[in-house]
Amino acid sequence: MNMNTKAAHTAEHAFIGSLQKILNKTLSVRKVEHKDSYNIAFIRASEIELDFEKIASAEKEVNQLILEGRKILHHSFSSLNEAKKVFPNLRANETRLENADTITVVEIENHDLSACSMDHVNSLSECKFLLVTNMSMNESDYEIRFMVGKNAMDEAIRITEKINNISNQVGANYNTVEATIKKLYYEREQYYNRLKKLTNKTLADIPDQNFDKQNINVIAAILDDMDWRIIQNFAGEKILEERTVVILVNIVDNDMANLVFARSNDVNLDCVKIFEDLRNDENIGNGGGKPNFVNAKIVRSRSNKVIQALINKSLESISP
Repeated sequence: MNMNTKAAHTAEHAFIGSLQKILNKTLSVRKVEHKDSYNIAFIRASEIELDFEKIASAEKEVNQLILEGRKILHHSFSSLNEAKKVFPNLRANETRLENADTITVVEIENHDLSACSMDHVNSLSECKFLLVTNMSMNESDYEIRFMVGKNAMDEAIRITEKINNISNQVGANYNTVEATIKKLYYEREQYYNRLKKLTNKTLADIPDQNFDKQNINVIAAILDDMDWRIIQNFAGEKILEERTVVILVNIVDNDMANLVFARSNDVNLDCVKIFEDLRNDENIGNGGGKPNFVNAKIVRSRSNKVIQALINKSLESISP
């Protein structure tokens, strides 16, 4: 085991020890993976609840212990039961250790006790620095990603640089960036809620075009930067109605627009074929989908022409 892995594994012991104190509970570490530049500890999530505040508190304590240079001590026992007689609060992965000839208890001076067969450094000072970079959760585990030593220091500098860049972009500084981003997120949510209401109202106000000869109802319009998901859902709901064709264009920038072209199941036309024929003739953009529902991106300047062409081709296809 190389020196960086030894340091990382020892730092993981210290970190779990700190978390146990914060949670007042013995943790079960299912496994620890050591990569070239980072490490992952998998902690069983049953009956515990972790958040970034607790993670940061444990991280802070470990770095204080590193500065203090806490010693690493080893104790050997003939069995796990013997070890637990001496150290009742011992943390151990019993499944992995049940067939071991000798049990080694790794003690971080006045901080943590863990049964472990891996190699460790002699002092926490050799870990130099611990940085937790991410926490996530799957069905059974919390996954804590961390770095130690020079890798951790370099990453901390990179994170600081990124935070400063983000702060400048949002008009904040290191002390105010979190509050500024929360405010921006809130404003974005308010804007999006207004956009949803406007999109729904705009769609509801689109007049139906009735073509009696073909016994068809066409809903067609050009929209200006509305909510595309709502537009698609609207189209999906409308084609549940009888004898309906939906052709909606949503302008997204100066050059392009999104198109949805759909029809109800009782309308005998192939939306994909009609769109492809028009695209091949007019070079309007690209898209695809199913015979009853097409999504496409088209040239904005051709929007009116595309809508009218799709209406005409649809009517031609279903003419009696």
